[in-house]
Amino acid sequence: MTADVRSRRGGPITERARERRQVDHPHQPVGGGWGWILQVVTGGALLVLVVVHLVAQHFVVDAPGGLRDYDQVLSYLNNPVMIVIESLFLLMVTWHAMLGVRSILLDLGFGPTGRRRVTVAVTTLGALTLGYGAWMIAVLAATG
Repeated sequence: MTADVRSRRGGPITERARERRQVDHPHQPVGGGWGWILQVVTGGALLVLVVVHLVAQHFVVDAPGGLRDYDQVLSYLNNPVMIVIESLFLLMVTWHAMLGVRSILLDLGFGPTGRRRVTVAVTTLGALTLGYGAWMIAVLAATG
């Protein structure tokens, strides 16, 4: 089953009319909402992972003020389950943050070229953040 989308005049909407609509109304999305769906999924995952992180890092540790020292962090990261949890936490925080920053920047009403540049810049920043975080987790895990 297909739907024939028509303009106000009754004819089918052409690609040019769709682009004109986007320029005239930049805040009205044209297309899917994958970014929003991923934002909701990563937000839900963060609710779980931040609780696990806080409990594991601050509430079940014998340290003044609930703060682990360097040696305790190394022993914590000797457990492969904790490495997976902390890596997932890093991934979800980064993904959620980059989607949010991209969304805020796209609300400024850039044209198609500006939107692509924002997407590339935010994707690059997210990849660098994940790379550095993964490297740090690997170094700490190997040290312990």
